[in-house]
Amino acid sequence: MKRFALALVAGLFFFACGQQTATQEEAAIETYQIAELISNPMEFEEQEVRIEGIINHICRHSGDKMRVAELEGEGLSIQVMLGEFASQFSPEFEGQEIVLTGILKTVVRNLDALEEAHVHAEGEAHDHEEGHECESTTEAIEKMKAAGIDPDIAAFIEITSFEIK
Repeated sequence: MKRFALALVAGLFFFACGQQTATQEEAAIETYQIAELISNPMEFEEQEVRIEGIINHICRHSGDKMRVAELEGEGLSIQVMLGEFASQFSPEFEGQEIVLTGILKTVVRNLDALEEAHVHAEGEAHDHEEGHECESTTEAIEKMKAAGIDPDIAAFIEITSFEIK
């Protein structure tokens, strides 16, 4: 019995130390304003970010994404992809404060304009670059700028951890 109690105390000690390390790692991640992330998304692309905000919408159709709005400011919001956490969210969370950490991702919303710009004035399309598949957002932006198109870049976060306040 004494060995069991000693093992239990040792297990709790190691568990508590493990939890503290995770908290310290989370504390090391800088908290950003949503406005900062969406106004210059390429600066933060593929970086781990942390935000605080209000859940203002959880997708009822797929349940795999939500929008989080600023606590203060102009009411700007950012889309958050829930991934493996989707089952932990429901529409009842709307209006609640959340602190979340995740990887900021970007997507070019008007990439189809690159395909349209690839059509000659005479109406002939090039056959050799159909689809304009780009390896990254940066590559898509470069191709669009070369074609004289202003890219419309959207930012979203793939959630890795969260806390409802």
